[in-house]
Amino acid sequence: MSKPNMISGLIPKEEHKDFSDFIYLLRTGDKRYLLRNDIWLKWLDWCRENDKDEKFTKNSSIARFLSRVPEMLFPDGIALILHRYTMGRYRIYRLSPDHQYLEEISVNRYLDYKDAHVLGNGAGANRDALELDFMPFYDYAPTIKNVRNLGNGISYLNKYMSSSLFHNPEQWGSKLFEFLRIHKINGEQLLVNPDILKGVDDFLPALEQTIDELEHQDPDTGYQQLKSDLKTRGFEPGWGHKAGRIRETMGMLHALFHEPRSADLEEFISRVPMISKVAILSPHGWFAQENVLGKPDTGGQVIYILDQVRALEDHLKKEFELSGIDVTPRVIVLTRLIPNAGNTTCNQPGEDIVGTEHARILRIPFFDSRGHKLEDWVSRFKIWPYLSRFASDCERELLAEFQGRPDLIIGNYSDGNLVATLLSDRLDVVQCTIAHALEKTKYLFSDLYWQNMEPDYHFSCQFTADLLSMNKSDFIITSTYQEIAGTETRFGQYESYQFYTMPGLCQVVNGVNLFNPKFNVVPPGVDETNYFPYYENDRRSEARRSHWEKRLFSLEHPDIYGRLENPEKPPIFTMARLDRIKNITGLVEAFGMHPELKHNCNLIVAAGTIHPEESEDPEEQNEIRRMYELIETYELQGSIRWLPSVPKEETGEVYRIIADNRGMFIQPALFEAFGLTILEAMQCGLPTFGPIFGGPSEIIRDAESGYLMNTSQPDLIAETIWRFVSEYQKDAGKWGRISKGGMARVKEAFTWERYSEKLFSLTKLYGFWRYTESQAGMVKLDRYCDLLYHLLLKPRSQEIES
Repeated sequence: MSKPNMISGLIPKEEHKDFSDFIYLLRTGDKRYLLRNDIWLKWLDWCRENDKDEKFTKNSSIARFLSRVPEMLFPDGIALILHRYTMGRYRIYRLSPDHQYLEEISVNRYLDYKDAHVLGNGAGANRDALELDFMPFYDYAPTIKNVRNLGNGISYLNKYMSSSLFHNPEQWGSKLFEFLRIHKINGEQLLVNPDILKGVDDFLPALEQTIDELEHQDPDTGYQQLKSDLKTRGFEPGWGHKAGRIRETMGMLHALFHEPRSADLEEFISRVPMISKVAILSPHGWFAQENVLGKPDTGGQVIYILDQVRALEDHLKKEFELSGIDVTPRVIVLTRLIPNAGNTTCNQPGEDIVGTEHARILRIPFFDSRGHKLEDWVSRFKIWPYLSRFASDCERELLAEFQGRPDLIIGNYSDGNLVATLLSDRLDVVQCTIAHALEKTKYLFSDLYWQNMEPDYHFSCQFTADLLSMNKSDFIITSTYQEIAGTETRFGQYESYQFYTMPGLCQVVNGVNLFNPKFNVVPPGVDETNYFPYYENDRRSEARRSHWEKRLFSLEHPDIYGRLENPEKPPIFTMARLDRIKNITGLVEAFGMHPELKHNCNLIVAAGTIHPEESEDPEEQNEIRRMYELIETYELQGSIRWLPSVPKEETGEVYRIIADNRGMFIQPALFEAFGLTILEAMQCGLPTFGPIFGGPSEIIRDAESGYLMNTSQPDLIAETIWRFVSEYQKDAGKWGRISKGGMARVKEAFTWERYSEKLFSLTKLYGFWRYTESQAGMVKLDRYCDLLYHLLLKPRSQEIES
């Protein structure tokens, strides 16, 4: 604990009294725990009551300080301030009673106060709480200094490894050579014959001589013509398919041994054909290629993975061709088998993935503790008791399918990442973590008041599983920077795991090291065969267009609710799961409460089902009932159509039909980690609106390629939509400019080709890092995580089943 310092270190002397008066107002108010919005609203009220001008209200030192305060706590008259002085970094202050001095207190002490606030005892009463601290185990790895470099971890690690190679050429050169010697694919030795080239002293002269010899060859000479001579020298397949590429690859390696640069290391390692078998984990929800979108726990993640699989297989095929080796890549998606699968294929053990040659979905059933197979869907929040057995069954099936270990394991969401962690441990394979959306930031107070939510959500299991996979993973992929470290004013999803408390269970003092170079931003792309511009009529099916025009605007059918009195009005279209976070009902309310929108537009909703009895999810059932209440309250009959979820393969044409009618796509989620539907709609040329909260703010350039909305209140959603509608009614070119801007933005930054190249580059570089340094350094961290898994997570998960 630091010595008390004058508050003038943060607030200038001339503002001391105002600051003191404001803190006194908060300290003597009704609420003991205030979040950023609470604090800011009270600040605005205080400024109005005290006749402060706008400049002081928004730009004074107090205002700037408060804008970086996520929360304040006032236990027993004490003022505690959490100061997020930059993204990902904090100081915690305790103010003296006269508000003139502050002292910095430890995270542990602050969490004690938060525990006391919830449990109703003194701040010292919970000091025997279980404390989790992962930070001491990161001494093996370099640390990123600048928060702006988060999300580009591989670049930092690349420079670190290149520097090590430059300063310790003998040690690191030997490691690099040994790394090359171990690579085989399907039993075939690659790159280096260890019987001929036994060490660096043999290897380097042979490499230099071969480079010189290749200089005299026609660059287009095929590998087969060079194979015999290369093998005699000790060089196995994998360097390239033609003489020019072989020489280029060998030249990169030669430069690494003599004048290493980070660019050379990344480019060379990325060429090593070391990955042919990929396992992707996605246990929860309904994972299939048809009739599943819109079902509980089933949405963008399924689309993401299926598109990802196609892109990964395509990339590997091209990579092997350029490497000069004949290998068939295999990608397997492991998910849960659901015997009572309805009209889906989720009860089929295996399913080939359309658009691939050798990629498959492999479904494995859940079993309860008595060994009985589970027949029905299970919520993602109640999946935890079944994952240990599921992981063991996945291991057995994978080894049989691949006839050996995979080269890469990719986890998805909290449950898939936990299973990926267990498999990576058992098989000693590189692990990639993809969260998609961490629930911790989506559900307010889900840590502090976890016990109230535990019967429905079981966050004690989920957050612990997240901690384990974050820390044990070799590398983590996010779609946006915000997922990692947030914005100037909002927490990042991973950042929220740095420290928190679950009173009565544990205190997480250091949950994740954001500054470890394992985080990388790699946004996904869009399937261009399904999502293409609305005006490319030669690529569109007239039969499909006619079918969906009728379903969207006029067809009477038992699964469709509502009739449009004036179908020629521009359609406001939305499509998502019916759950609270997706906020479809928020959009319906926004439309209903805004007279101009109702008069000028129609609302078309594709979400879930119109029949509550068809849903197995209580949250979805509540949203369905809420939909009917809003339609009745705002008298929306004649202005709204409500369809069930659209099959994935049809969504592209649906977007294009909405665009034909000069409509718009609205993604009204309260929080969206990324927003694949936003990319898809933009790619089809449909003006798109997304929430300012989360990833869409890194996709959409506001008022250029779409619009960002504050989705926290229905009236704010309505205002943003109406502003666009009213503008394009006056300006005939407005709709077209936003349409073109959206398509250009997708093409500029979001392609699956770029994604696949980056993912495999990361896998290889982190694989090299794992081989050379991190594996030994992570042993202690692995043991710590194993203890938490067996002593905390497994017992908690077993309580769910009982």
